[in-house]
Amino acid sequence: MNSNNNRLSYRFPFWLTVIFLLLVLVPIGLLLNQVLLAKVSGVLCLIVVLLALKYWFKTARLNSGINERVLLTHNDWFEIERVYPSVRNWSKSDIRTLKDRIGLMLANVELRKSQTELASRNEAIQMAFQFCVLKWNESEKEAEKFYLYIGQKNTLVKHALLNQNEEVFLLGFDQSTNSISELESHYNGLNPNAHSN
Repeated sequence: MNSNNNRLSYRFPFWLTVIFLLLVLVPIGLLLNQVLLAKVSGVLCLIVVLLALKYWFKTARLNSGINERVLLTHNDWFEIERVYPSVRNWSKSDIRTLKDRIGLMLANVELRKSQTELASRNEAIQMAFQFCVLKWNESEKEAEKFYLYIGQKNTLVKHALLNQNEEVFLLGFDQSTNSISELESHYNGLNPNAHSN
């Protein structure tokens, strides 16, 4: 998160002064019988308001310190369906939610092939997919700072940055399932202590 010193300024006085002056020019132009001036200042006022809103939203997003989720492409999802064919049987609302969670995880969590080497995009997406399914029914109370990496025997290791704790998850590939909940149950069976955080 940005500290107070690094926060971008919204520059409200500047934008509001320009908008106010352009708005005042509209009735002045009409009173002076300068319709063209009134029209031009009205159009400019609209353009400046749109630019100011865009600037304010961008500044608010940057000051919040929240990363935008990564959008999965059709190729990314095709690769997931290739590795996990039963995904095609899942409900569309569950898939939409899962894609959002994977995108948020890709934006906010570092995914590594090992403790030191970053994972490729496909590896990162598959790790995020498995972790999101494992934690499907858990609500995140607080965004914990951690990274994931592939451990020995293709386990998934969650390494907490604050206390250096590690949790190891045995996940694996497709079990023929009709829903995310069924695959989550399978993963939970492999990892009885997965919900101990």
